[in-house]
Amino acid sequence: MAATTRIAATSVVPRSRAVTSWQLWQAPRRALAVIVVTEFAALIGLAVAAPSATWRGHHFVQWAVLAGLSVVYSELSARVERMRRFLNSAGHISMTSVWAFAAVLTVPPLYSASLICFLFGYNAWQRRKVQVIRPHRVLFNTSTAIVAALTAGWVTTSVHSHLMFLGYGPATAVATIAALVVYFLTNITLVTAVIYFSVGSVALKELLPDREQFGLEFGTLVLGIFTAETLLQSAWLSPAVLVLMLLLQRSSLVSQLEVAATTDAKTGLLNATAWQELAQRQLLHAQRDDAPCAVLLLDLDHFKQVNDTVGHLAGDAALKALADALRKELRGYDAVARFGGEEFVMFLNNLDASNARQVAERTLARVRELVIYGRDGAALPVRLTASIGMSTYPEHGCDLTELLESADAALYTAKDSGRDQVREPDYGTPSRPAIVERSS
Repeated sequence: MAATTRIAATSVVPRSRAVTSWQLWQAPRRALAVIVVTEFAALIGLAVAAPSATWRGHHFVQWAVLAGLSVVYSELSARVERMRRFLNSAGHISMTSVWAFAAVLTVPPLYSASLICFLFGYNAWQRRKVQVIRPHRVLFNTSTAIVAALTAGWVTTSVHSHLMFLGYGPATAVATIAALVVYFLTNITLVTAVIYFSVGSVALKELLPDREQFGLEFGTLVLGIFTAETLLQSAWLSPAVLVLMLLLQRSSLVSQLEVAATTDAKTGLLNATAWQELAQRQLLHAQRDDAPCAVLLLDLDHFKQVNDTVGHLAGDAALKALADALRKELRGYDAVARFGGEEFVMFLNNLDASNARQVAERTLARVRELVIYGRDGAALPVRLTASIGMSTYPEHGCDLTELLESADAALYTAKDSGRDQVREPDYGTPSRPAIVERSS
């Protein structure tokens, strides 16, 4: 994406303008190779586009209008944009694609490339007082956008010329759609390749934008088409794009705030409050349909030793790895959350005690198989096990509080019985208030 920063956030480094101090030089060789090739490709593209540039007044006016609109938008949206970056620093869509893609469709390649340089340069200058600017990231993102713009521009011209037998309108429509697809895929391929080679040991699908990010990026590109058409046909209406841009940005912020309000920041799972609301609704459906369901309460064994032995960052990596394992083991509609600390809770729909126990046993097996990686990509000497307390409706409770209390009592029994096992409530054991703190 032209304005997507998806490289994982790292610790803040001191400000330095020395090129030798850039974090770029610490990147793995394959990631560095993609970055260097992308930047050289951008330079070569500019060199090829320069001789064919036509210096016409209307092109300069169109360039100036897009640049002016981008500046006005950046200033009007600065506060909201900072909030969006804060909420999603690892996968931020800054929406500059609107202006960049509009330039692809309206002005010659050299103009569109220079506009992209202006866009990223201005955005970096605007953020300089509130954020540490890493020049190598700005340079790579700019180069990626230039490569995407030049490629999309070439596709537009080529497809349009080959399809003129269909008529000007149909040929333009197909060429525009082709340019949109090429622009999008070029950006996402280059950015994802750098992240993949940088972090390693991560499934490719986990690095790709989620559905909402895909939708937002495509929305900005479609707005870019609208902007280009407005600029070509009724330039005086171009400022109306700012209204649509601000509405789209605020809609994205609202969505991010909703996610932040219901998500555990460390694992990406539901938080306790959101889980209880969802589990309550699912339990009501089970009661209405007279269907079985189960609650699983999972707690990692001896987790304090993990933090004490390999550090809290490794402990955080273990929690994230466990969260990923739970997502893979459970069905997409099962409610799963981090309840706090190293404790996780799951609500399983339409499963009786026998099937719920099978899920719990498979989950414990997956926990035993987890490999935890450090920041350098090396496997850490950490082996995890967990204990699970299980309760089922209606055998162990008729409301969510009773099910949680029963699962908590069963978890306490699993801990006392040697850990790394699944236990159901022992009716001879007095129930305890849910949820209490326990030793790992």
